[in-house]
Amino acid sequence: MKKIIFLLLLSQLVWVTGCRKDLIDYFAGAHGNKKYTVNFRIGGLNHNIGEPNVGYQTEPLQNYIKYLSIIVYDVKTGAEVARQIQKDTDVNFGQIAFSLPANNYHFVAAGSNTLFRINRFYELPETPPLQLPYAEAYMQWAYEDPSEGEKRYRTTDTFIANATSNITANQTLDMIMQRQIGKVEVTFNDTPQFRVELHQEATAITFASKTTMHGVVFRPQFQVNTGINGPFRLDILATGGNIWLEVTPPGRLPIDVFVPIQKNKTTKVTGNIYTNELQFSFQ
Repeated sequence: MKKIIFLLLLSQLVWVTGCRKDLIDYFAGAHGNKKYTVNFRIGGLNHNIGEPNVGYQTEPLQNYIKYLSIIVYDVKTGAEVARQIQKDTDVNFGQIAFSLPANNYHFVAAGSNTLFRINRFYELPETPPLQLPYAEAYMQWAYEDPSEGEKRYRTTDTFIANATSNITANQTLDMIMQRQIGKVEVTFNDTPQFRVELHQEATAITFASKTTMHGVVFRPQFQVNTGINGPFRLDILATGGNIWLEVTPPGRLPIDVFVPIQKNKTTKVTGNIYTNELQFSFQ
């Protein structure tokens, strides 16, 4: 009889202890101290502008991007909750996990072949992270000097993925990366040689709205001989509008050419520059 009573008391103690833990988990800070592991599956990457960003690549991630960051935001407040940053020399590049309490989150994955930072263009190693709300947060190319005048052309293949999920259990999220750059390709029928100066290129792009901003301050100049080097080509971040190419052919003053740039498209500029008879096509 004593054994039966003891077993009953023991079972009640286990039940009460379990209930107490559940109550603590629920009431102690939002949904308590219980956290869930969130992993990610990165997809959508490819090598060529114009390819659709679908599926999952079979090559190693570092064949497509050299830098990757995943940032987490609280949906209700917009506040940044966590971030992780990797480069292609890190062990397990592309394998990122967060331990998060139950909540509704925005997740952003940003990847590029150019070193970038979150919400700033320059920082010292000991500089604390700059946190901005989801609607304002952005990635920007990294520069070696805090002077605005150091913002040079940096654009390379760059991708962003967004996902929103209500985390209530361990989960793996699919992050399908979308290419954020376009390309311009220029050839002229009436001269193989010309100089190009690039205006109105951007150095940053927001996560939520994909708005490009913060222009290149040091405008790059390029000498071109298409007969030898092929068409003049540049990757462009400032999509959704026009960039300004200042073209100087031999024996002429600069000629302004405004080129529409679309995301994941190549804008081909052909025709005669001396008479400013130009055609635009998209591929």
